[in-house]
Amino acid sequence: MSKRVYPFLNAKKSKPNSFDQYYNEPKVLGDEGMNAILDKGKTWGTELANTLNSGGAVVFPHTFLSQCGYQIAASVHAILDSGADQALVLGVLHPMTESLMHARSKELNEEDIANEPSFGIFGPDRDPSGCLSKEFSLDLFKILFDFEVKRRGIQPPKLIERYPSLVNRDPAKLPGVRELQRISKDAVIVATDDMCHHGIGYGVPPDQAYQIDNGYQFAKKSIEQGYELLKKDDYSGYFFHWMNPLAIGDPTDTTIVLKYLLGNASMDILDLKLVDVSSLFENDISPSWVATSLVKFNKL
Repeated sequence: MSKRVYPFLNAKKSKPNSFDQYYNEPKVLGDEGMNAILDKGKTWGTELANTLNSGGAVVFPHTFLSQCGYQIAASVHAILDSGADQALVLGVLHPMTESLMHARSKELNEEDIANEPSFGIFGPDRDPSGCLSKEFSLDLFKILFDFEVKRRGIQPPKLIERYPSLVNRDPAKLPGVRELQRISKDAVIVATDDMCHHGIGYGVPPDQAYQIDNGYQFAKKSIEQGYELLKKDDYSGYFFHWMNPLAIGDPTDTTIVLKYLLGNASMDILDLKLVDVSSLFENDISPSWVATSLVKFNKL
């Protein structure tokens, strides 16, 4: 039987320091632009604060602030408006190094990952093998969080930053998950996830690639189908659903662990947007886009 190929391995070459585009945006936007993003994120503030206080969670994206920053800002407002003393913030551990990609490929092919250095749950205070050295998924959230805390002039709640890795379709066996269960009893929870990476830059043949103006329904359907699997705790089905070369998901660890922590839950997509990311690739290969979404996880 031939090995499954991790879909991101088929992605085109990215520009050197391509993610610097993300980090340059706060300077380009300036205070006025950042204020506008945070103000737009207030749209769902009360609703999402209530969700967190009811034991639910919020999922937000992590691409360009100028495009989906308001969705990230909504999660910031949800935490601050909830009045919580601490928040558990779950990030994605992307396969940004050769060793991480190797581990992801082993996971995909159902090989033993027990001895992989990236098997477990990591954080700034627990990263002995340097798994997080190139990780960025929570950086934009933290930039907006700090900006809004300063804007409000308040003492912020404690953020507990964790990155589940190699859940391998069985969150109960992930090292460190018991700690997350303990933390979640005294914290509100938010998480980041970019679902449905699509286009030529991600290895989709040109004749099968949706232009960004025509891909909304495809993306929405892909995300909704994934959530139907997650609602049923079909972690294996959910994992393989996002290994689709036409609609590649982030590593599914974050949302699988989130669902495991919440127990019975439903998911409501509050906002969905297709964001052009062709500028991340050499030669600005288009169409290349990511479906960014703001999602409410309701504890049932």
